[in-house]
Amino acid sequence: MKKWLLIMMVTLVTVLVACGGSDDGENAEESTDESSEESNESESSSSEGETQTLRVAAVESPMTDVVEIAKENLAEENIEVEVVEMGDYIQPNEALANEEIDANFSQHVPFMKQYNNNQDANLTEVQPIYFANFGLYAKEYDSLEALPDDATIGIANDPSNIDRSLRLLAAHDLIEMKDTDSEQYGLDDVKEDSHNYSFEQAGIAALARLYEDVDGVILNPTHAGNIDLTPADDALVTETEDSKFAITLVAREDNADSELIQQLAEAMTNEEVREFLESREGGASVPAF
Repeated sequence: MKKWLLIMMVTLVTVLVACGGSDDGENAEESTDESSEESNESESSSSEGETQTLRVAAVESPMTDVVEIAKENLAEENIEVEVVEMGDYIQPNEALANEEIDANFSQHVPFMKQYNNNQDANLTEVQPIYFANFGLYAKEYDSLEALPDDATIGIANDPSNIDRSLRLLAAHDLIEMKDTDSEQYGLDDVKEDSHNYSFEQAGIAALARLYEDVDGVILNPTHAGNIDLTPADDALVTETEDSKFAITLVAREDNADSELIQQLAEAMTNEEVREFLESREGGASVPAF
């Protein structure tokens, strides 16, 4: 009898120890799982809070202003925008093609296409932002009727803006163009016209200097503004809105559809940007979105 009682007591103690060990193991596993979950949540939270960076090139106001507005808005989403100001209109495309920046905001699409063709590059349009209203300005004349028949007119010397200047004059029946299979007009495409105009070419940033020396000059609103002229108040004629020449956010084919570039495009087309563009004096910039 004593022998069986001893066996039962040993068995009971063994069972209790085993059960206690099992509970401890389960508790240890639960603790490990909870720690793992907390660690994963911490890593996820840390990843979501990381700041992402975009480098965007622009040349001058109002391009730089628009990017600055977008910069302020994107900062709220942990996206840092570095505005890279450049001294001419070729540098932003070279930097973008060489992947030194993520996007640029300095040109219309025909100018971009011209660069692609010349450099075998893969830049692509993302979002048109505004129309920079080109106009014909003349220091000595206050109307087209007063402009002499043999007037010398200053125009930009790059193919896309030669085309643009000629289209402006043709739209107001000041010149007549020949039929062409090319997407761009050149000076050779001008028919002999009743006014017998001649053209003096210069880099687009230098055109304002010709204002003092020629009978008329075709300027974009930024460079006209540098000599206190506006399209609405001072131009003899201005161009009509044409999406072909909208100043456009540009990226590369490999990153144009990325989430960051799309967020930048959205920030550059918000109501704050629209109000800024519409507030500029003399109809200098018309929203294109």
